[in-house]
Amino acid sequence: MVGEAADIIGLLTATAVREPDVVVLEARKQTDHLHELTALDTALVVVVEDAETAADWIRLTEANVRAVVHSDDPEEVLVEAVRRATTGDCYVSPGLSGLLLRFVRDTLPRPLSVVPTHAPLTSRESEVLQLVRRGMANKEIARRLGLSEKTVKFHVSNVLAKAHMASRAQLIASAAAM
Repeated sequence: MVGEAADIIGLLTATAVREPDVVVLEARKQTDHLHELTALDTALVVVVEDAETAADWIRLTEANVRAVVHSDDPEEVLVEAVRRATTGDCYVSPGLSGLLLRFVRDTLPRPLSVVPTHAPLTSRESEVLQLVRRGMANKEIARRLGLSEKTVKFHVSNVLAKAHMASRAQLIASAAAM
């Protein structure tokens, strides 16, 4: 062990000075300055208490998270995670694998039913429709598809007209009704 830090800012400072191969980070629900970890070139091994927190950290692949270990796993599991992280491999501890699999399964999008329309939708309108039906706001849709918010509003209006619906709520409800 070459150092210890109380928070992410301290961690960033310590890693800049000591340049470790691996950082073992005890994850908490409180994740202030989390985005700053993306600046680290060091492999991260994250110790978590539950699958939801683990999934949050796995999403941070740009922060070089290489391994996620459950806090109740035996010490040997943490040692294995550190070994694998130093070689560039990824690792999820056995104590988390079942929980993570269940979490991923529960969060995967369900296929949405077709919305009947009196005129065919363009491919872009279909994309926008699927994102609206998943509950995304126009701003999120615009960012995801690389469009302006005004263009998204235009597509939403076209979809509503073609589907003979008056609101986004109806489009969203139509996904659950079928």
